[in-house]
Amino acid sequence: MGKWGFRIANGLVHGSFWFTCLLLIVFWKRIPDEIVTHFNGAGVADGWGGRGSLILILFVMAYVYVMHLICMRAIPHFATREKMYGKKLAAFLTEEDFAAGILMTMAYLAWTEASLLLMLDYVIICSAVSRPLGGWFVWVLFSVIGGELVWYFACYFKRKRTIKNRALMEISNREDEVEKMPDDM
Repeated sequence: MGKWGFRIANGLVHGSFWFTCLLLIVFWKRIPDEIVTHFNGAGVADGWGGRGSLILILFVMAYVYVMHLICMRAIPHFATREKMYGKKLAAFLTEEDFAAGILMTMAYLAWTEASLLLMLDYVIICSAVSRPLGGWFVWVLFSVIGGELVWYFACYFKRKRTIKNRALMEISNREDEVEKMPDDM
């Protein structure tokens, strides 16, 4: 995943949060006074309450959104070579490796946050129109977030293996140069 994947995920985070705010503002008076406030594990409504409970979900979304903004600013500033790939491999990192690691981490977080916000969007819509979530909802959510985690680790370990191979080649080349040096030096 490159810059475009990150940009798409980042756009989904911004869009889903602000679109939800806009929808709630525009349709607030059309939302019934009593709505679904809780769904069981099968996605069936089992709790009812006032429409003000949608504001609580919006606060959760706002928290995720603010944390997203903070993380997207903090990761490039606080990431170090040693923290990203370990002390042994840090000496063999190129600028491309370091930049790719930062982008990969930011993309993973952005996709995870986008998934979470889109899930909360769906919950808000189902609550507002008193529809069941569906039994598939929890499974899809865990599959998507689990898939994002598997993707991240696959990319991370692939890059780490590439760096290790490069490090072994450099070490091997250094040893060959030492062996070629005359003994009388």
